[in-house]
Amino acid sequence: MPDTPTRQPSAAAPHDADSAAPQASAAAPTVDICLATYNGERYLPQQLDSLFAQTYQDFRILVRDDGSTDDTPRLIDEYAGRHPGRIVVIRDSVRCGSAVRNFMQIMEHATAPYVMFCDQDDVWNPGKVERTLDFMRSEERTVGADRPVLVFCDYEVVNADLEPLDVPDANLQVAAAHCELNRLLVQNYVTGCTMMVNHAACALAEPYDERIPMHDWWLALCCAAMGRVAHLPEKLMEYRQHGTNEVGAVDVKSWSYRLAKFRDPAARKSAQSYFELAGLLDERYGERMPGASRATLRRFLDIPGHAKLRRMADVVRGGFFKSDLVRTIGFIAWI
Repeated sequence: MPDTPTRQPSAAAPHDADSAAPQASAAAPTVDICLATYNGERYLPQQLDSLFAQTYQDFRILVRDDGSTDDTPRLIDEYAGRHPGRIVVIRDSVRCGSAVRNFMQIMEHATAPYVMFCDQDDVWNPGKVERTLDFMRSEERTVGADRPVLVFCDYEVVNADLEPLDVPDANLQVAAAHCELNRLLVQNYVTGCTMMVNHAACALAEPYDERIPMHDWWLALCCAAMGRVAHLPEKLMEYRQHGTNEVGAVDVKSWSYRLAKFRDPAARKSAQSYFELAGLLDERYGERMPGASRATLRRFLDIPGHAKLRRMADVVRGGFFKSDLVRTIGFIAWI
């Protein structure tokens, strides 16, 4: 169990952070929770209430709003005043325009040993922080705290009113929860709001690059290549689906989903973005990777240079498979 499951940070006046990342101090919390907001007034109070109802309270919330036109900024300031010293409001002149860049902008301010990522419209179970931290520390004891580690849990898919949706767990992308580099190179299995990374992982993933489609996928690739990714098979949050999610949970095995993907020209071109992301991983860390990770990455990056039949065979030999047979066949056919 965590060392201090109910320890509260010392009270301090609420404060803002400018574009320079805050410096760590003796009073720094164990966990920084990065909360990215944009026009989230409808659901934000429920999410914030669920954070302050956690069984583990040695955390602070780093929140950055990306230009909301609704009441979100006022709500953030209200909660910051209600919970002195627990919320750091990051204000700068950057307009991110996407969740991935907003989250990575917030990451620059994280100084705690562990970092979590929070969407504005979900609800966390009371034990989410404590249970995830406990699991993270057990993984660090295995691989070493100096190595980049990412852990992630499962979630309950719910509608706007927090009622469970009729989507079988086996039909969600996270159902298989693959943590290996070869699988992560062609599909993201980590949902950002379910994950925790240690400081080594957070430092490794920066800075932002336009080739990064989502912060969770990029962090998962960095950790799979350079450290460890581990799955905690427990549902520790309610993942709200309300029609305006930037990224959401869908039934990937439904025929409607598969037909839409088959008809979508962008799906046929998605492989190119996989190789671009793998190229960024190689540029930054290729020479520093452990031998096995380096070999896997090189096999993947060599695929586009081969003839069609060889490309298809390379996918199979390298185990670069998606989450189910139909999607893998589509990937092989379009590669």
